[in-house]
Amino acid sequence: MISFGELVWGGVSALLGLVVPKDPRRYVFTGRQYGGNTAPLFEQARAFGIEPVWVSKRAEVVARGRADIVATRSLRGLWSVARAGAIVLTHSLGDLGPLLVPSRRTRLINVYHGMPIKRVSRADPAFMTRSYARRDLAEQARYECMIASSAATARMFAETFRLPIERVYVTGQPRTDALFRESSAAFVGRYEPQLPAHTRRILYCPTWREGASTLLFPFADRDDGALDALLERLDAVMFVRTHPNDAGRLRERRARVVALQGDVVEEVTDVLPCFDVLITDYSSVYYDFLLLDRPTIFLPYDLAEYARSPGFYLPFAQIVSGPLPDSQQPFLQALEEALMRPEQHAAERARVRRLIYEHVDARATERVLSRITRPAPR
Repeated sequence: MISFGELVWGGVSALLGLVVPKDPRRYVFTGRQYGGNTAPLFEQARAFGIEPVWVSKRAEVVARGRADIVATRSLRGLWSVARAGAIVLTHSLGDLGPLLVPSRRTRLINVYHGMPIKRVSRADPAFMTRSYARRDLAEQARYECMIASSAATARMFAETFRLPIERVYVTGQPRTDALFRESSAAFVGRYEPQLPAHTRRILYCPTWREGASTLLFPFADRDDGALDALLERLDAVMFVRTHPNDAGRLRERRARVVALQGDVVEEVTDVLPCFDVLITDYSSVYYDFLLLDRPTIFLPYDLAEYARSPGFYLPFAQIVSGPLPDSQQPFLQALEEALMRPEQHAAERARVRRLIYEHVDARATERVLSRITRPAPR
């Protein structure tokens, strides 16, 4: 519940937004955390004539100690939003919190937080049952533009957010620029006790399921010992990362199967180049991993149910580019093949990559900044 003080702060913010002139060069950047598609834009904004300020309601983000990162609950945060010519966000204005109310004269640019496999927002059949649905619809009507990675993904966003297709820019995602740079595996040294020495790494990253915990290793004949033995023989370690809101995370660390949550790596995209193989079901991290042209194994144990709700933008069969084992032994075989013969399924990966990506390079941040420094066509 919002307190009286917060209501007063929000009222002051709304009033300032009405009367304070907007600076077209002043952009406020924000997000659920410091990262995603907004952080790369924020860090390079000055090269494009933008005066950037990051405004956050999260103490750990403000604690980074940078002069251009300010708190929602601060006079500078209040003034920054009132003065902003544009706000660039990843989810919704909730990223700023309820205390700041941007003027309708301020441009809203949503660069989103991934290229979704599942249907999101109003494309999700259950969307209108959400308590926040009407608020989101009112906000979405203010979006000036969004970004996408291909014509196919641009159509998804145009239909979902009711934007003219010409206002969904096919730029690629700034956060995936990191995939084309050398990536540090320093996170491996953050484990205590230390991980065994290894030469191969596997990332197991399932999607989030609303109202249900993810089933890890969803096999009736699950055999942890057999998996451990295979990982040792292949000189590999498997890192398991579930959604931060998912209660089904890995609870028990084993010698070669360990959790990789936000306390170890905040932004998983930054370390994807450190992994040889991805295991997933419907997580959008799969689309990111396609840019590396490395094998993916799929464990879609609830495919029929998931296809009904929330459903897929593209038929699942159209985007799969690797094996779909439904029991332990085929899973172990697929894992060994992926590590030892990564060229397998390369043609399928290339087919899906062409569908999802128009640009396969490290210039998405540059393309987005070049485009959002100009107002969208009306």
